[in-house]
Amino acid sequence: MNLMLIVNELRYTCGVTNHILHLSGGLAADPDTKIWIICGGGNGINRFSDIDVDIITDERFLHMNRSFSGYISALNFLVKFCRENEIDIIHSHSHYAASLASRASRFTKAITVQTNHGLLEEKGRLKQFNADRYIVVNEHVLEYMIENKIAPPERINLIRCGIPVPLTPPVKSNTESSLRIIAASRFTRDKGLDTYISAVGKINETTRQKAEFYIAGEGEMESDLRSENESLNAGVKFAGPVVDMYAMLERTHVFVYPSRSGSEGFPAVITEAGACNSLVISSDFNGVSNVIVDNKDGLIFRKESADELAGKLELVINDYDSYRNIATAFYRKVKDWYDLDKMVNKHIELYKKCLK
Repeated sequence: MNLMLIVNELRYTCGVTNHILHLSGGLAADPDTKIWIICGGGNGINRFSDIDVDIITDERFLHMNRSFSGYISALNFLVKFCRENEIDIIHSHSHYAASLASRASRFTKAITVQTNHGLLEEKGRLKQFNADRYIVVNEHVLEYMIENKIAPPERINLIRCGIPVPLTPPVKSNTESSLRIIAASRFTRDKGLDTYISAVGKINETTRQKAEFYIAGEGEMESDLRSENESLNAGVKFAGPVVDMYAMLERTHVFVYPSRSGSEGFPAVITEAGACNSLVISSDFNGVSNVIVDNKDGLIFRKESADELAGKLELVINDYDSYRNIATAFYRKVKDWYDLDKMVNKHIELYKKCLK
């Protein structure tokens, strides 16, 4: 089977890139599968150096650089490449890539698959859904597609983004003088990191001294977030883009995800935190309730409510031991639901169905 994956960018701080890394690594273990990845660029291409996959970097596939002439040029390249390499399946991971793949399939024998990692908040000229078969990563996207009659249910497959999970939950040290609390994502407004900083600034000083607060990532809002952190005297430390997120999460007691987005799929970094036995505190963004049950395997607060987040952080900081069982419950769920081999095998099964 000759398989092409198309992704917007390959980056270090990116859930989609992490997914492509895990997926391609698992698929490459199959000697009967040959894999190519086309991406528009990104700073994380070297993360794939140990995987038997050919990566083509071409800025014409970058959504940010889209233009009519660029689209036609990318389409011509894709058609030629598919013909020359006898591509059986084009698997797209953005709506821009899916549009190119759909048109290219008209001139080749390739079947198209599209993974929807979330929903578009702003809809442009290109169709959001454009493939022969679809993969969704969480129930709320599946429900959206069925309710809006995007495709027949038999053409939509729920496959969660599998991740590596330790055989046993990492033990959080009791000897550390303070709890480590972290939020990690791209620095964009949708991710709600300003809510996190505001919440930390609201924690009373005595309690705040018992914890260390971090933000990991990068993005266009970094200067704004740093300014807010300084003005509130919140004391949040900026860790920058983290190459090995697992290593950081294994040393982290609490992971905060303060998203205000209405279009999230299900962020891989939440499940990575669960795999590392970190207590997850998340906003009630659309889709989180399909995975995390409040006070059972995580803590949920109303999005954009810094007061509510601050209150939950204070409770956890002052009595962390009472919340260890919640963290471990989520670790067990992640180990079951987000098993890496399950994800890879479900993809292989789908690809085989497509080729019958």
